[in-house]
Amino acid sequence: MIKTGLKYSLPFLLIMIGISIWAWGAVGDDVQIVMQWGLDGSPNRYAGSRLEGIFLMPAIALGMTFLFTVLPSIDPRGKNLKRSSSPYLVAWLGVMILLTFIHVLSMLTAAGIISGMGSEIMPTMVVGGVAILLILIGNVLGKARPNWFVGVRTPWTLSSDLSWDKTHRITGRLMVLGGFISLAGAIFLSGEAAVPVLIAGSAAPALFGIVYSYFVWKSDPDRVTENPDDADI
Repeated sequence: MIKTGLKYSLPFLLIMIGISIWAWGAVGDDVQIVMQWGLDGSPNRYAGSRLEGIFLMPAIALGMTFLFTVLPSIDPRGKNLKRSSSPYLVAWLGVMILLTFIHVLSMLTAAGIISGMGSEIMPTMVVGGVAILLILIGNVLGKARPNWFVGVRTPWTLSSDLSWDKTHRITGRLMVLGGFISLAGAIFLSGEAAVPVLIAGSAAPALFGIVYSYFVWKSDPDRVTENPDDADI
């Protein structure tokens, strides 16, 4: 699983580093590189330096790659995490694609090749990209096995396999629904209106899953209710 993730994430890392090297020469010294966009598409924050503006996103992508690489080794239930290869790889590669997409658009905008991209299209593109990622992850979330890093990790899903399975199946379906609603918002609404739709579309499934996991756990006769080591205390 890790080898597969590294294999498919490497091209995106190279793209990000490559366009950063290109942007170092293409973006003028006097250009302010936007680091954060407001809901209405206007810049919220500019880079403090050319180095930050051009190479921060590739650095984040490298950090995420490192994190995805080591998580199975430090998870106490690492075997289950490795069995969750579908949602794990979809999340890993989805994040890499989204970061690459945003970085390429940002650098092309900073270089003046795509004029007006920030105020007109950037928020819509970001919302649309995150919405697609929600759909993809939701579609495979039900395949995740109990672990400490991926999925709906509540005290109840981690102490009941039944709660884990049921919670992830229904939460995954709700994520797909929320993703499609958010994608429609990105297409038909302005960026300022689409962002709240995305927040609702991603938060609602998670909140439902948390509450739902408790009630499934409560009805599971095989649930864990105490630490076995403390049973005789």
